[in-house]
Amino acid sequence: MKNIQVHRLSHVCVRVTDLEKARELYVNLLGFVETERDGDALFLRGIEEGQHHSLILKRATSPGLSYIGFRVMEDMNSVEKKVAELGLRYKSFKEKGVESAILLESPGGLPILLYRDMEYVGDIRLKFHLHRGVSPVKLAHVNVMVKDLERETNFFKETFGFYETEYFLDKEGARGVVWMTRRGNSHEIAMARSNNRVPGFHHETYYVHDLRDVIRTADILASTGMWDNLERGPGRHGATEGYYVYLRDFDGNRLEFFTQDYEVLDPDKWRPVTWTYEQFKYRSDFWARPIPQSWLNEWMPVEDIITGEIKGW
Repeated sequence: MKNIQVHRLSHVCVRVTDLEKARELYVNLLGFVETERDGDALFLRGIEEGQHHSLILKRATSPGLSYIGFRVMEDMNSVEKKVAELGLRYKSFKEKGVESAILLESPGGLPILLYRDMEYVGDIRLKFHLHRGVSPVKLAHVNVMVKDLERETNFFKETFGFYETEYFLDKEGARGVVWMTRRGNSHEIAMARSNNRVPGFHHETYYVHDLRDVIRTADILASTGMWDNLERGPGRHGATEGYYVYLRDFDGNRLEFFTQDYEVLDPDKWRPVTWTYEQFKYRSDFWARPIPQSWLNEWMPVEDIITGEIKGW
């Protein structure tokens, strides 16, 4: 395969049906930094992100994932040539704040945007008077559902240079979930195997600085009467170690706030952590608390990169 020099996970574009209502949740309550609004798209970032955006909320007729963005460290003409040689579906793409981009479809149908340069607008890390809500720090990872997990894992490893940090074995001893990274934190992308409604988007995750910020997420939702939007947690994962809380926005899109995972210091020495089927409850929640059925069985559809329509489930 042709290796593309992916630098890191950069951003996600999520479909919402009511942009004003979404802004109230993401910006006014949770504290995402609003870079700008351009037509039917709202461009957001975390308090330590200097790039133009790491989250795009795009007005659409139905919710779900539009695409996942990665920054590359090579010329975009070279990237396009490699993508074409791989035989993937792709097209040139225009995005606010991005000089040049390619939107492609992975072998498993995941919509992926590749770019090299994005406008820098500066972070607000030391402007504490501007911090609000849970003060999301930066995009941490995304979680997706695919049918052929091994094929998709190999694609990300061989084409984009990711490596595995952990994986989960199902009842038959086959791998059911894989966690991978490019820049060296616990993971930038997690992929789970399913035969139902795939490809699918499970959630995106933002780092927060402290466990108190995870708890504050639950307090904010509860104090505004949004108990039904609080899906799971606060808790602690076994896999990746991080403290977490999951919520659903008004369209059902899932968002996680997360802190205190680990960093892989020496990738060449790292051996992926294996979780057996018998360890399932500890893998997903180290404190072995029940996992909501919604978290196990509900995820969002993804957009077709050519037509812009939601893929049929």
